[in-house]
Amino acid sequence: MTSPKLHMITGGRNFGASLHAAAQAAPWVDYIHLRNKAASAREMESWALHLLQGGVSPGKLVINDRVDVALAVGACGVQLAWHSLRPSTVKTRWPHLLVGVSVHTPQEAAEAFAEGADYVLFGHVYDSASKPGVPPRGLRLLEETVRLSGNHPVIALGGIQPAHIPGLLRTGAAGYAVLSGIGAAADPAQAARDYRDAALKGGDLP
Repeated sequence: MTSPKLHMITGGRNFGASLHAAAQAAPWVDYIHLRNKAASAREMESWALHLLQGGVSPGKLVINDRVDVALAVGACGVQLAWHSLRPSTVKTRWPHLLVGVSVHTPQEAAEAFAEGADYVLFGHVYDSASKPGVPPRGLRLLEETVRLSGNHPVIALGGIQPAHIPGLLRTGAAGYAVLSGIGAAADPAQAARDYRDAALKGGDLP
């Protein structure tokens, strides 16, 4: 069985702190998503180069939405949203890029994989501070998404704490993505280790 993948997503109210946390956590995560919806391409390039020059491997760096930035800095992949280029366009033109798609339903996941996505981020699974007032989609819908996705990787996202992870993995999810749990932690490196270690434990929150 493939080890579950840990994705860290930058962002939140203090982007600078999140970026710093990503550099600290990098050795213990599989992917770092550079995400800032308000940023220009030039800003995204600058932040990406900052991470790369700080020792983050390009094989771990995923750029949110901006395929041009991903190509310019040599990142391994892009994370696409509903308004982004289609996965089929990206995979046809730049087949070397790892392509993820953000989805909210099993049907959206199926469509993304039909268009060539390498994985999807499904969420939000639990209550999330970044989605106030929006009900979480929960484990049942995550499990249905995994089932309809066949052998394609589904990564869980949204409000995930270390104690949730065994339950998430029992749905068949291929991994989990974390924003504030690492980005806002007092010790991001330790937080990343805690998330990774949680995959080896058997408990879950009630």
